Amino acid sequence: MKLSVAIGASIALGIALPALAQGTVAFAPVGGLPVPLQSISGRFTSLNPPNRHDCPLTTVTGRVVSERLVMAEEAGCGQKEAGNVLVNVELANPADAARMIVGSPVVIKGKFVSGEERRSGPFSAFFVIAQDATVAPAGSPNDAGSAGAPFTSAMLCQPPELDALAAKLGRDLCVQSTLVENLKTTGPALEAAARAPANLSPADTVPGDPNTISCRLDREHSALHLTAIACARNSYWAWYNEKWRDRTFLTPPPP
Repeated sequence: MKLSVAIGASIALGIALPALAQGTVAFAPVGGLPVPLQSISGRFTSLNPPNRHDCPLTTVTGRVVSERLVMAEEAGCGQKEAGNVLVNVELANPADAARMIVGSPVVIKGKFVSGEERRSGPFSAFFVIAQDATVAPAGSPNDAGSAGAPFTSAMLCQPPELDALAAKLGRDLCVQSTLVENLKTTGPALEAAARAPANLSPADTVPGDPNTISCRLDREHSALHLTAIACARNSYWAWYNEKWRDRTFLTPPPP
């Protein structure tokens, strides 16, 4: 899954530079782009989500999505969605990254905080972060990796490549990531579908060719106030139907 992160050229990273004599200037070494945090739904990212608050949590149990993410079974932290929540893991000991085996059940302990970032339009993205975290296996050793990687969203919301189309429609757009990757091919069908979104619930599938692109008014529960149009291939909507009905459904989304 690909996530798009818009990073401005003048991001303030808060790096303190030492004062040098004779008017010389020292620049901090560039060690790569900062790693963004991921929202509880996986649909949004942020370098530094504001409005942080301590959570009444000390431990969460879930499955590893990546070295920095766990899909937690329960992680109520002030947001309405508490089950199957993506938790950002900031390890106290970097060596523990070796224990973050994708798909493995783990127990994460640490100081938990939440963040809430206002997005364009009348809605917010919520974040949960485990700071100074430790990781330990959960269940039996035979469980490690047995179920594969847990679900993370395959949708990109407000991708910059579709800003012009979103402006024409007067709505935000959430689009299956593989459609954005190949807009030269998918663009015409995507625009046509976005101009005629269906009013369907997550429980509704779309009949017809699995490869056909269709759009619907977005009522995704992970972004409670999101007013958007969501577009994907029919095969994605069939997969999403299963995921919506069964939050333990771990089959990866189709391309």
